[in-house]
Amino acid sequence: MGDLNATLDVDIEDVAKAAKVTAIFPGGRRIAVKLPRYVEDGQTIRLKGQGEETPFGERGDALVKLRFRTHPRYRVEGRDLHVDLPVSLRDAVLGAKVPVETPTGRLALTVPAWTSSGKAMRLKGQGLPRKTEGNGDLYAHVQIMLPEGGDPALEALFRQSA
Repeated sequence: MGDLNATLDVDIEDVAKAAKVTAIFPGGRRIAVKLPRYVEDGQTIRLKGQGEETPFGERGDALVKLRFRTHPRYRVEGRDLHVDLPVSLRDAVLGAKVPVETPTGRLALTVPAWTSSGKAMRLKGQGLPRKTEGNGDLYAHVQIMLPEGGDPALEALFRQSA
């Protein structure tokens, strides 16, 4: 009695940054919640004394169940994240620095020459925070993309070598 319960959907970026989020409880009450450095999908956070007042003059607790939102870019596997990385055919053949979005910002990833589609490239420590220390990893899965609308010079090259 006196405890309040809410379920809060959180973004992967908020989990990675241990951000401050707002939980909305029945009745419309809002409570700011600073996410701990390490949280799991389905975990309940107890905010002591943030619930409703009981008939005995004490305050209950606010219990916030966290759910990770499905992300359009990242796939979560434990503390590791996986993302598809579009790479042009030119960059895959010649090699290049390609921007990769991580939950905490953009990084440049060196794609070596002759990289095949499907190759997973590991960005150490760019995943979700671990319980003890450090972070999981982010795996960028190379997806070679052909030019939109075609490329006459590329087409001619392949016709020539056939």
